[in-house]
Amino acid sequence: MKESIEIKNAGPLRNIRIDHVKPFTVLIGNSGSGKSVLMKTLMLMRYIYKMMNIRSALKNSGVKSPFRLHIKTLLHDDLINYFGPGKDGEVVYTVNDKYTIRITKGRLDTKDAERILSPDLMFLKESWVTDMRSAIPMWLDKRGALPDASFYFKETAEDFNKALDCVNQLDLPFLGMNMKVHASGRKRKVYLSPINGGYGSIELRHTSSGMQSSTPLLTLAEYFSNKFSFKDAMQRSIVSYLYMQDSLKHFRPDMEFSDMPRVVHMHIEEPELSLFPDAQCDMIEQLVKTVRNPADDHSVELTMATHSPYIVNFLNVLLRHPAEYPAALRGEEMVVYRLYDGELQNLMSLTRDNKWIVDTRDLSETMTGILDQYRHLNSR
Repeated sequence: MKESIEIKNAGPLRNIRIDHVKPFTVLIGNSGSGKSVLMKTLMLMRYIYKMMNIRSALKNSGVKSPFRLHIKTLLHDDLINYFGPGKDGEVVYTVNDKYTIRITKGRLDTKDAERILSPDLMFLKESWVTDMRSAIPMWLDKRGALPDASFYFKETAEDFNKALDCVNQLDLPFLGMNMKVHASGRKRKVYLSPINGGYGSIELRHTSSGMQSSTPLLTLAEYFSNKFSFKDAMQRSIVSYLYMQDSLKHFRPDMEFSDMPRVVHMHIEEPELSLFPDAQCDMIEQLVKTVRNPADDHSVELTMATHSPYIVNFLNVLLRHPAEYPAALRGEEMVVYRLYDGELQNLMSLTRDNKWIVDTRDLSETMTGILDQYRHLNSR
């Protein structure tokens, strides 16, 4: 699946173009530079394309599609301020250089993706991992107590709740902890226990903020890599509709839906939240290892927005590992962009020996500046 996206006049994003969205995409930049806006826009367009795939699968099988996509119901939280009616934001999203979806002046245009050919059909799952996830343990304990929570928080929380149905325990070595889920009837509690057995279990909602933010993230990665059922998702999206509409008699599939390529897109805000630098690096290594080796015949692709120069620098370590290393990254499959002044700067480059590297020199400016100030003051 080759994706391209162009975004104009969307808040802090003046003119953004990505010709090929890589399976592992990292965004770094100052607060307010537009990282989350870019990710939310990409997720929005991927979701619309997902729905166009379902629509086309039904059409190609002789069933009239019921799905109608309306821009007002698709724009959640802040996106309405950029792409809603009367706004100047523009998006052009294209898959495989064939199927294009546009949002212009508050209007959604899907005419160039209305009929996706059967060989090009895909089944997609879009996941959002919010930077507010440290509140999820409290939400889990008091379900329904957050009616005013954002769409993106609810998406993360609901996916985490589903994940706990399947992921009953998980090793978190970067925290020195093991996670276990205790169920009592319909109620579940998540506990962390030190790997060295130094003290007893602690309920997740009583642990540190770094544990509360990283445990849902790694649990979701494990769920989408090894436990998520595309079969169940297909039944919910397609088969259940056919039964409800009594359309099975008209259903003449020209391909096996189980043969459709399957991709999970995880969009992660600030994976480093509240973690010490060493733990940030170890957590990213576990995350990459998990999603690079899914148990089923599907793939998991990551898009992350971060403020952490430690994470971006550590990606160079993962790039240098041999291909057989479980958390090794390939330069051809990844990209790191810096958002600055409404535009993108590609930080990937090739060394003289033709090896990929993330150019992190600009990300060291703050530390260099602090050192220069120290030396200046120390010389007085």
